[in-house]
Amino acid sequence: MMQDNISIREWQKMFRSGAFNSQDKYTQCAAGWYDWFCQDHALAGRLKKIGRVVMGITDPFILDNYYVWFKNNCPLDGPLYDDARFEPLSGERGGKYFVISLDSPHERRKWTLTTERYGFDSPEFDCRNIREMVRYVNSIGPELRQGIIPPFIAEKDAVKIYAGMYGEPAGIRVCREGDHRYSYTSFLDGRQRTVMAVADPEDAPAGFVSEQAHSIKGMYVCCPEDAGVPIPEPGAQIKNYLKRRELER
Repeated sequence: MMQDNISIREWQKMFRSGAFNSQDKYTQCAAGWYDWFCQDHALAGRLKKIGRVVMGITDPFILDNYYVWFKNNCPLDGPLYDDARFEPLSGERGGKYFVISLDSPHERRKWTLTTERYGFDSPEFDCRNIREMVRYVNSIGPELRQGIIPPFIAEKDAVKIYAGMYGEPAGIRVCREGDHRYSYTSFLDGRQRTVMAVADPEDAPAGFVSEQAHSIKGMYVCCPEDAGVPIPEPGAQIKNYLKRRELER
């Protein structure tokens, strides 16, 4: 990691000036590379790709109150991939830390944003192109500045509780699919669930059926795939899953 953390605004100036163009390890460490599994001379080229998302930041709060560092990751299964990690220049992280990854084999789409506030078990936002990503990151700048906790955090918590009621493990991966919409792939049957969560049924998206909704932590949660399916007794889903696995053997 660079010895003296510099603001994103200053990093952009240095990047534009060509300060990070050299392939030597010293220069790339100064650019913010902290850990890598690729060859040293490959870092400069990788920086040009992942650095595009840093150069797209225009929100004043992020520009002046964050620094960035980079990691080249080596998954157990899949190719190397890079991420950019954004941390406050001073003070505690306080839920403001976030990571943008590029071409991770673990994720659904090319660009993925994981935030401390949403939790590291699933992405807050993902997309197929860099324009969408920088637009989203710039849009959350005012929330980070004011310490605002967006309503989808409580919605996600309610969805996780809902999934647990149907026997899913606590670490189930809940992805955002737009306003008030979430999805997870069942650990028990391998099928995807689309779940909607709202504080007020009047704000519900299309497909939400109030009569089928469960009241969970001040939220109304509805899953079309589970319509008419009663909540199982505790442990029943796990027992059925294990029984099914035994029969498959």
